[in-house]
Amino acid sequence: MFFISWLIARLLLVFEYALASPSNSWIMQLHGSLQDLRQDDDTVTLYLQCAKGLFDELVVAGRPISLTDFNLYVFPGLRGEFHDLVTSLSTKDDPLSYSELQSHLSTHEFIHRNSLPSILPTAPLLPTPMQPPLVYAAQRGFSRSNGTGFMAHRGRGRLGG
Repeated sequence: MFFISWLIARLLLVFEYALASPSNSWIMQLHGSLQDLRQDDDTVTLYLQCAKGLFDELVVAGRPISLTDFNLYVFPGLRGEFHDLVTSLSTKDDPLSYSELQSHLSTHEFIHRNSLPSILPTAPLLPTPMQPPLVYAAQRGFSRSNGTGFMAHRGRGRLGG
């Protein structure tokens, strides 16, 4: 819901400024919005759509930024789970296009989200101690034959008849 209202407000600004000459304050506001953009609880797709919207507004204003700069704006706003991927993506010789960046980040998000529940324990890690039934019965003084609580003696040395 927030994204839709944000998008409508941005589109109105784009139309308003597209018909007028871009002012320096608007350009600075767009750069500031890119710098302040954070993923927080949003999905990668939603976060990148917001960043791409600001990128496109700069293009409309006649002040496009390079893909390298776009990536440098996007990377710091990602959640911590993406930092290892960002390190790897930052070392590439050529800057990533928007679709390549979205592909890498979405794949990482999908794998990370779906692998966490499978590594979390769902049952206790240590088994509960169990004793075999015969040992338990012997400790209690029951025999399997009569169940009276007294050991039934058979064979040699029989105690009673």
